[in-house]
Amino acid sequence: MVMLSDLQRKGGFLKYFALLVFILLGLLAFNHVQQGKLNLNDLTAKLYKKVDQRIDLRSNQVTSSPKKMTDLQKIEAIRQSCGTLCDTSRPGTPGPYFDHVTAPINCKAIYKNPYIDEGHKTIPPKEIPKELWNDFTMNNKLPVSPYYFNQIYLGTKARSPVWSKEGIDQMVRQAARGALGGNYGASETNALRDGMDHAPGIKNGRVLVIGSENPWVEATVLEKGAREVVTLEYGRIESRHPKVKTMVPSEFSESFLNGSLGLFDAVVTFSSVEHSGLGRYGDRLNPWGDIIAIARAWCVTKVNGSLTIGVMYDNEKDYIRYNGGRWYGKIRYPYLCTNWKQHYRGSGIQRVHVFTKVDPKV
Repeated sequence: MVMLSDLQRKGGFLKYFALLVFILLGLLAFNHVQQGKLNLNDLTAKLYKKVDQRIDLRSNQVTSSPKKMTDLQKIEAIRQSCGTLCDTSRPGTPGPYFDHVTAPINCKAIYKNPYIDEGHKTIPPKEIPKELWNDFTMNNKLPVSPYYFNQIYLGTKARSPVWSKEGIDQMVRQAARGALGGNYGASETNALRDGMDHAPGIKNGRVLVIGSENPWVEATVLEKGAREVVTLEYGRIESRHPKVKTMVPSEFSESFLNGSLGLFDAVVTFSSVEHSGLGRYGDRLNPWGDIIAIARAWCVTKVNGSLTIGVMYDNEKDYIRYNGGRWYGKIRYPYLCTNWKQHYRGSGIQRVHVFTKVDPKV
């Protein structure tokens, strides 16, 4: 008897398997003919299903899968789902702080596309691939300098994987005294708190926090009177505070698509979205990762709700420190906050801005 391993070494397993498939299909067709029930469409569908199956000789498993796409093909698929939103040549109109730009957003498409939240399992490239250079730099409008990290985080546990009620409540008390250091010092925390004082929907609201290694932002949101906080973070977190829930991107997208997520009264993010799409934390390279992240937030925010955001800011100079982060100014900030109405500009090194969501029908 010829052993299976011998057949695999000779490349014969695939041949024998295919022969067996066609013999079985032939017998099936013959049986249907005998019964006068041959359906050519059904038979063709069954045939294609078998042909599309692939054999993994290393694991001895047969699995069905779509044709593999290259990374560049996946980027193109993201571009198609994103549509006009990711066209960073769109003209804007003058706003209080920088231009205001708008675009139709296909919310279902940017949540349904599987490649947006797909991570990488290899070391991120140390330079922006030349095929993506123009998309990342907005056709050479953004200077690039090296600031490289490899901190794969997506799909793993968060750095602070358990958030206790006691720890969060202590941070809430510190925030109320203006003494919460957070991740960037008390002055930055207080700049965020000041911004939230101007943000509709925080008090008594359901608030989405995007990106959080430890719950200092959540504590400031609770200190400002939110009734519930939902944190969206790459790494898995167990929250033991009754007012704080956590989700990873795949859970968040699934909940949006099945209709169970609901809407938020406000969104808060600080020093987070500027990293999206740069690969630093294990996420896929995506020239529009930051823009899509804020557009997704727009999709789940109630009309008249708000976005409070803190990112590195210099209105006269945008640039990328790859793959550490993006610095925003009058060139990219308008596209980052597409469709959001400029409402308030505060302070801080990562200067806090507040936007509101206006009724797109008006």
